Amino acid sequence: FEFSAMFDRVDHPALGRAGGGIGAPTTLTRSDGTTMRGKGKQFVPHGQRVAMAFPGGGGYGLASDRDRALVREDLAQGYISEASARDVFGLSEDDIADALEAGRLGRSVK
Repeated sequence: FEFSAMFDRVDHPALGRAGGGIGAPTTLTRSDGTTMRGKGKQFVPHGQRVAMAFPGGGGYGLASDRDRALVREDLAQGYISEASARDVFGLSEDDIADALEAGRLGRSVK
């Protein structure tokens, strides 16, 4: 089938403010792994699916300034990944383990 794309933020994700990181870009991918363009008519072969992921906004402020308790809660709730908690926000392995356990048990870590 023919697919007409008119998506923004594919090549230029939202920028952060006050030291915040950039947001995620829009992605368009066929089920065979082929990346599609954000604009224009494109052919999708029979049996293929199109997966679309839409962008998030950029961050506000430095990740290192975020309150550790809030980062642990974000991790427990599944809002951020374990890798982000460690690499972006600087949580210790002990804090990560505690937050993940709290999330599994359905309790708050605040």
